[in-house]
Amino acid sequence: MKLIDEKGKLFGLVNVVDLIVVILILAIIGGVGYKMFSSKINANGGNITTEKEYVYVTLYASLVVPEVVENLHVGDKLVADNGFTDAEIVSIESKPAAYVSTNSDGKMILTEHPLWKDVIVVIKEKVNPSSVILKVGKQEVRINYPFILKTQIVEANSKIRGIDSKTLTGKVLE
Repeated sequence: MKLIDEKGKLFGLVNVVDLIVVILILAIIGGVGYKMFSSKINANGGNITTEKEYVYVTLYASLVVPEVVENLHVGDKLVADNGFTDAEIVSIESKPAAYVSTNSDGKMILTEHPLWKDVIVVIKEKVNPSSVILKVGKQEVRINYPFILKTQIVEANSKIRGIDSKTLTGKVLE
């Protein structure tokens, strides 16, 4: 008995082209089914919760002009997509900016800049802490991730230095 006979049938039962088409259709159905069900199972990781809680994000903006500090206020809402978000500023701390300069001997020294400021701002927003990607002020938040601190009248580039909530493991700088 031949594997493929003169009519192109496998073992004299099934046409080879028909068999390939059936296998492809089954593979596509299996792949789509796997994608649909695996994403529902793993979308939020192991902790599936819909309860929202406050997440506090500590931002560090270095070497900003003093007007940034003067125009940031506790209670200011963050802005994104031409509208206010639920994220708001809960604390602001500023100090003279750390600055590398040279002394009279030509050696590099760490000093304070006479004009610029370093600013530490803590913002909060209610989020689902079990989400795979946390977003505050419509921006993703991760330690050391860039964050644009944007209010109605201030915009400053910053880095995320801390993330804290009851269930997250990050810490807010003290």
